Amino acid sequence: MMYEWNNYMYQLQQNQQLQNEKIKELEERVFKLEKKIQENNSLTVDKIEYHFDQLKIERLDGTLHIGLSPNELANIDDLGIPTVKQSTVVNPVNQQLVPQLNQFVNERGPKMIRELAQKYKKPIDHKLEGDIIHDILGQIPDRIQFYENEAREKHQINHPQQLESFISDHIQKEVYHSLQRFIEKSEDQKGES
Repeated sequence: MMYEWNNYMYQLQQNQQLQNEKIKELEERVFKLEKKIQENNSLTVDKIEYHFDQLKIERLDGTLHIGLSPNELANIDDLGIPTVKQSTVVNPVNQQLVPQLNQFVNERGPKMIRELAQKYKKPIDHKLEGDIIHDILGQIPDRIQFYENEAREKHQINHPQQLESFISDHIQKEVYHSLQRFIEKSEDQKGES
């Protein structure tokens, strides 16, 4: 009986020692990850140039509303392109994300439109493609604000990196799904000349 008790105590001690070693290992990993996050926290953006003089839109009829369902559209009075007054609000999240998301839309948007047009066999001419991209770019600041509010209120996300990642991921997915719905439901379309 005494032997079993000693054996049991020995096994408990061994388990405790293994657990202590595992805890130390996990603490070291957490420390390394925190250090890595702090090192990567200083995100630098070099120079981003946009050449809007190449974009010529004389007339745009209708609007592609990203992220809105038909029910939401019915309840909204005016969803025109944001005015200068709306876009001059200084918001650190907007300042960081607007250039990144504009770059995403400018670089990936045309390719997504062409791929979706091909997938649904609904040709979209180059003019309409430009109109769609321009429309999406005009909505980005408002969509950032929407997802920032959602992240803070519904998900209690306040850490800047997590907040930017949440907003960016949702807007990128929203752009793709909105383009998909638009092209899937559209007739063969051409931009306004």
